[in-house]
Amino acid sequence: MHVGENRTHHRGSLPALNQSVTVLGLSFSNPLGLAAGFDRTGELVPSLAAHGFGHIEFGTVTPATGRAATLGRIRSRMRIGINIGSARPGLDEQVIEDYVATLRQVYGLCDYVVANLSAPALHRDGNMSGIDMLVKRLCVARDVLSAVGGHRVPLLVKLEARRHRTAFPAAIMALRGSGLDGAVLVSDSLDRIHTISTYLDGLTVISVGGVRLAEDVKARIAAGASLVQVHRAYADGGAARIRRILKGLTEPTEHHR
Repeated sequence: MHVGENRTHHRGSLPALNQSVTVLGLSFSNPLGLAAGFDRTGELVPSLAAHGFGHIEFGTVTPATGRAATLGRIRSRMRIGINIGSARPGLDEQVIEDYVATLRQVYGLCDYVVANLSAPALHRDGNMSGIDMLVKRLCVARDVLSAVGGHRVPLLVKLEARRHRTAFPAAIMALRGSGLDGAVLVSDSLDRIHTISTYLDGLTVISVGGVRLAEDVKARIAAGASLVQVHRAYADGGAARIRRILKGLTEPTEHHR
């Protein structure tokens, strides 16, 4: 599919979506999730589980956060992701070790892990020197943990996807063939989501940023995302907003962008 064809499709009718999806080798009850940042420690997961999300990603968890021992396992159909990082700025050897150490801490507590590279306050993004080393170290650590525990947990990176027609972030370039499972893309550009999804060629894309309506969720999925996350929509509208979005996913809508 060419980008132009994708854009034309989004201006037409967006079909109803099946609620359940299989992504990352996991079954999700629906494609809508809560982005990291709302619940930074996992303490709110038991109460958030009642709102209908197909998944909740919490964090960013760092070595200083602790082992997220309050989380436990939630007995529901909802999937749990943990967003990991470092409280130190930049992406030097100590920061990379923080990522690896945190991956080891949370590995058995969640369904997937996201290494957060969207941290402007810490001067860290998807174009940092050291991206290749971080990806390599995380993949090696994940493979060791998988072999020891007999269970492979999907591993992704989160980054700003930038605008359409600008160069891909270095982290996107490092993804293909790396052993990582995909990316959480922070972008409200449908064209950008589409071009990156196409480039990643089968790796999972989770879209976050500017999602408020069921129409937005459908458009992101039509652009190539497998899952979609909200943040402000839930912070502003609460559980009622989530119910409206989920209801809207089962109904065809017209998209006028």
